[in-house]
Amino acid sequence: MSALILALACGVCLQDKVAATYDYGIVTRAVAQHRVVVFAEPRAAVEAGALQKALTTAAARVPGVDAATVRTNASPASLSFALDPKRTEPKRALAAIQKASGVPGLEIDLLEVVATLR
Repeated sequence: MSALILALACGVCLQDKVAATYDYGIVTRAVAQHRVVVFAEPRAAVEAGALQKALTTAAARVPGVDAATVRTNASPASLSFALDPKRTEPKRALAAIQKASGVPGLEIDLLEVVATLR
């Protein structure tokens, strides 16, 4: 039973990673504007603060990403942003962020795309 309690907010499950950068206001506005909110997990062998700064800067430069909505978290490592799906798709946006970040060995996995209110 105690292992179950520890697993509820361990930072390892998908829900914890999404919750780390979830912002209801951003999701609400994005959905109203026919945009999606992308949640991702970045992984790199660099200091968490440097990774967060690189991700924020890179994401703000990607066409279709609303720079004001970019959110990062150190632990669990996560990234989210509102995206105009007419300009690019989530996986392409993440690939562009990965490339633009300049972080060696950075990998970004798509976790979830929210297109409607839950």
